[in-house]
Amino acid sequence: MVSDQLIAAGYRDIVFERSDADIEIGADLDEALAFALALGPAGEVVRLAGDAAVQRRAEIEAAMRATLRPFVGADGRVRAPSSCWIVTARVRV
Repeated sequence: MVSDQLIAAGYRDIVFERSDADIEIGADLDEALAFALALGPAGEVVRLAGDAAVQRRAEIEAAMRATLRPFVGADGRVRAPSSCWIVTARVRV
């Protein structure tokens, strides 16, 4: 889909390069939990759930802590795997 859009916009020599890296999502588990609840899919689900999420906040936080715990390093920082695509292309002349 991205290639098709770039071609339609007049680009050529389109290259996709995957980039994998761990990202730090918190200096500790509390910070990572706050980050996860503020951004990303988990935070969106909690916001959309409204009052139901408020009523189950302790349960949600416990489940998220359990999910994030394996990503806590020896230094206490929380790092999770991340991946993105770097796309380059040339303008067609």
